[in-house]
Amino acid sequence: MLQRVSLIAGACLALLAMAGTVRAQDFPNRPIRIVIPYAPGSVADVFARIMAQDMQEQWKGTIVVEAKSGANGSIAAEEVARATPDGYTWLLVTTFFTASPALNTQLRWDPVRDFVPVGQICLAPNFFIVPTSLPVKTVADYVALAKAKPGTLNYSHPGKGSTGHLGFELFKRLAGIDVTAIGYRGYPQMVPDIASGLITSSFLSANQALAQVQSGSIRIIGAISDGRSKYFPDVPTMAEQGFAEAQVTPWFGFVVPAGTPQPVVERISAALETALASAEVRKKLDVAGCDARSAPLKRFADVIAADVALWARVVKEAGIPPD
Repeated sequence: MLQRVSLIAGACLALLAMAGTVRAQDFPNRPIRIVIPYAPGSVADVFARIMAQDMQEQWKGTIVVEAKSGANGSIAAEEVARATPDGYTWLLVTTFFTASPALNTQLRWDPVRDFVPVGQICLAPNFFIVPTSLPVKTVADYVALAKAKPGTLNYSHPGKGSTGHLGFELFKRLAGIDVTAIGYRGYPQMVPDIASGLITSSFLSANQALAQVQSGSIRIIGAISDGRSKYFPDVPTMAEQGFAEAQVTPWFGFVVPAGTPQPVVERISAALETALASAEVRKKLDVAGCDARSAPLKRFADVIAADVALWARVVKEAGIPPD
């Protein structure tokens, strides 16, 4: 009797494995939806569409990019976490994804429990900028001014939990300075106030900073990137200026709901890696201000886990109250 039960159990497992293989081989056979947690036209939207175009061409299928902003990414994340785990709903993730557990005690999703990492797309370096009206040219100058006039300088960020927010809070702690945080609803409202001098510092991406640098309204005093950035190669990194721990470069990647069959996850990851190996895709990401940087499956899971721990520490040490 026991032997018969074992044979039946073995047959069932074999059938399940075959079913997973069949699903992976057939995948995708209907449109895929990528949910982005920001507004249409945002850098996240641009990055998602670049990847979607190449991957749907690989599969001769359809990938739809859908913007679902609000609640610092939680609306999009919760929707994808509750989606059917069949590989047809993806979430584009960045800093909000790993910072949210420390910032929201009522969070109804978890970045580790509720999702499976597919792969990282790219790194999007930030730049430490000040208005040219501020008499500083280096990070050391900025720190000296902040210490000489505590509480008089400020910095802007596009939302609680963004890299511009938590990254600057990390820098403040490392530098031992008192600088006031000013939150905005997004970059379109924020950048003009930096250019005018109303805001005295911020972290901006290459694309966000370029026009203002060219107009002469802002100055870049530090690159938050892995080595000198190709976008502004003459700008020394934060590490070169004594703040290596503040060298936290934003990344973007894809996750799918927990429970998605592993063969399907691997098929998506393989297509993502093929796209990232394309010279055309890399060029498009580069133009959009993102440096193509692969980190598939387990490597991306490690990136996510490390950032969850980092931002939890930063939030605690900075005394940022959770919502």
